[in-house]
Amino acid sequence: MLVMSAMMTSCFDDEFTTSPSHLLSFSTDSVKFDTVFTEQGAVTKTFKVYNNHDKSLIITSVILDDAENSGFFINVDGSKGPDIYNVEVPAKDSIYVFVEVTPKATNSNMPYLIKDSIVFVTNGVRQDVKLEAYGQDAVRKKGEIIVSDTKYTSEKPYIIYDSLVVESGATLTLSPGAKLFMHDKAKIVVRGKLLSEGTQTDPVVLRGDRMDNMFSYLPYDRLPGQWDGLYISKDSYNNRFVHTIMRGTVNGMVLDSSDVSQEKIKIHNSILHNSKGNLLTVNQSKVIVTNSEISNGAGALIMCDGGVVNVIQCTLANYFSLFEVIREPMLVFNRFDDESLPTTPNAVFDNTIIVGSSRIMSPSDISTYTNILFRNCLFTVAGSDDANFINSIWSANPMFNCVGGDIYYYDYRISTTESSAYQMGSESYLTPELRTDMYGVERPLGVNPDVGAYQIVEIEIRN
Repeated sequence: MLVMSAMMTSCFDDEFTTSPSHLLSFSTDSVKFDTVFTEQGAVTKTFKVYNNHDKSLIITSVILDDAENSGFFINVDGSKGPDIYNVEVPAKDSIYVFVEVTPKATNSNMPYLIKDSIVFVTNGVRQDVKLEAYGQDAVRKKGEIIVSDTKYTSEKPYIIYDSLVVESGATLTLSPGAKLFMHDKAKIVVRGKLLSEGTQTDPVVLRGDRMDNMFSYLPYDRLPGQWDGLYISKDSYNNRFVHTIMRGTVNGMVLDSSDVSQEKIKIHNSILHNSKGNLLTVNQSKVIVTNSEISNGAGALIMCDGGVVNVIQCTLANYFSLFEVIREPMLVFNRFDDESLPTTPNAVFDNTIIVGSSRIMSPSDISTYTNILFRNCLFTVAGSDDANFINSIWSANPMFNCVGGDIYYYDYRISTTESSAYQMGSESYLTPELRTDMYGVERPLGVNPDVGAYQIVEIEIRN
């Protein structure tokens, strides 16, 4: 018995180390989550725990320091926390730790910081990995039907499930800074009226509700297809999109057929970005788009099926490249020669950048159309002016700040006067509200404006 005991002790000493100097190593010293909605939870994050020594280690305990209050959850090598004991890490090997968080509601309008630590005790020595997240209370709406005048404010974000319907006779007003986070397949249907009234400093935001990343470098918020889109019905008129950012849709904004003598919607100082389909679909409707950016879609930037469309001082750019192919030209004009329509369609583009990696328009030859007009517009393709194209800037380079790259980030502003857009617009198309760009940069009197939604602001580059 004594001999066997001695042999077992010798074997244990050979396989495991109990030295206080033999400790764990970690792939990170902290795990941080972006803002997480309370009572909803976030995606799981992981890190690795390494034993870089020649003998195995026993982690005596792995404990969440403040699990009762923080809302964090852990799973260590298949064992659920918050308290886990006697975890073996073989020599020259590693284990995974999975971390989740579900913040508790606080009835506060502001995000609040949540902190905790995962405490590892090995060979009597304490080590820890810090945990951090921001919790945010939200107002949840599921299948919401608005039947009277309603205002959504900036006090708390709204999470929209299924649908948000504004019925006939009702007006939904989105106040400056209001944020609507749309769940998968959620949509907004307007039968009454939508007034989205953001400001330069507090825009209204319509986006998907996923706050996590697809990859470490790619937030889901940069992906299309996160929610369905915005639909404005037949008898809805005089809608407004001012300083509003809408992104990540499947179908973008869709305008139903209506009386083109009445304005369906005015889009001003706004951004429609990143859609799996069209960004703006105009079905025999009247729409005015000014000082705005429409960018990146697998479908058309503007699909016109008849209607009256005025686009002034805008940036239309399509360098969409994320997991999809571009299926449509940037601009599509259907039924513009349909004499059966009650009102002849009309489309006019002034002082506008129209560029991208797809075809410009369909039909490609509009020489027989007297109702489609481009004036002082910038194109990257070669061409020549005619009755449809007046004072055009051909074979141009707008020199955007950032177009895609590996992180799929786009910035269609311009920061150099070497751009082909510099002072190539016509002042005659500027209304008083277009004397400044989307960010309040002045377009001076007596000077030709820069083409596009953004007046050029030079940035000094220093070595």
